[in-house]
Amino acid sequence: MPIVTYSHEFPYRQSPAGGLCPILPVTISVSHQPARSTDVLAYLDSGAQRSLFDGTLAGLIGLDLLRGHRTSFASAAGFSIEGMVRPVRLSHPDLGRFDLRIGFSTVPLRRNLLGRDFFNLVQIGFRERHQVFYVRAEP
Repeated sequence: MPIVTYSHEFPYRQSPAGGLCPILPVTISVSHQPARSTDVLAYLDSGAQRSLFDGTLAGLIGLDLLRGHRTSFASAAGFSIEGMVRPVRLSHPDLGRFDLRIGFSTVPLRRNLLGRDFFNLVQIGFRERHQVFYVRAEP
């Protein structure tokens, strides 16, 4: 059986909607414009195929929301959200930088989601009972 060693432990954070959740603070930017960045809280969502962030963030980092590849994001509840997929850089002071293509919603979102596209770049472990998650900054 493989054994995974994690380099970082993070406590769950209080969600604005109430309750503790696995939330990772990240800085989002465009790789060629790192000075235009913004800090966001992103929920770790193993059910999301691709990361999806609120569309207002695109403008804050210098992207035109309506440019990019239009994609439909389906939820487990059965509704769809349209988003524009764009390349971004996510960074975290302990974990480093990650370049990936995420969706920006064309409608307001209550939470920014880090999905399985992000999980492909790191190793993540959850201890729900202890309300902590672990990350190793390599897949």
